[in-house]
Amino acid sequence: MGDGQGSAEAEVGDLSGTPPPRRRGRPAKLSRERIVAAARALAPDSLTMQAVADALAVDRKALNYYVSDRDGLLELVAMDAFESEIGRVEFGADTDWRDLLRLIAVAIREALISVRVQITSVDFGGVSGAEALVTIERVFAALVAAGFDPHDAGRTMTMLSEIAHTAAREAVTVTGRLLDPQAHNVVSALTEVPTDRFPTIRRVAAARDTVTRTGLQFEFDLAVIIAGLETRLENGR
Repeated sequence: MGDGQGSAEAEVGDLSGTPPPRRRGRPAKLSRERIVAAARALAPDSLTMQAVADALAVDRKALNYYVSDRDGLLELVAMDAFESEIGRVEFGADTDWRDLLRLIAVAIREALISVRVQITSVDFGGVSGAEALVTIERVFAALVAAGFDPHDAGRTMTMLSEIAHTAAREAVTVTGRLLDPQAHNVVSALTEVPTDRFPTIRRVAAARDTVTRTGLQFEFDLAVIIAGLETRLENGR
């Protein structure tokens, strides 16, 4: 009889038009993918929690299940782009560790350029995409198999993230031919100094001030990192 009474009460509740209490947990209609898609559709300057909530037609507080503020939103978007780019890296079973480092560095740079988010490094602890994890596992495994210890493998990935961040910032901020503002400023400052002074500084600054292609510093940094790692292996360190 108790069961029948409970059913009757449930039916009355349904007929009254009162919805059943919502269970605690993930807000309805939302997902990480929908939030990221809405955020990426907005211009960087207008990307706010409220703007994303408006685009999804939900209350701003509903986003808090996934992200708490704008910085977290930017990181979420950046991580999604990172996972997508890393997941697309193609390599074979016998791909050399040097080539893997080049591939991963370029992928990180392209991910940051695509979302125009300036973060110092990628938090690999936040990676959840299976394809991205496969790629990262492959890179770490290749480094360890080559003779690097796990600490060096992790530090290498950190360095790659840092130079990729710098390269991405260069790619999205430079305008015209002024790729190295510091060199340009040095050249300008030296016009006030007798031409026979600081000849080497003049040569270096002038050479850098005439660079017209982005990515050269990135390529140099990557080559130096790989050369340094090779030397480290040779010396058994």
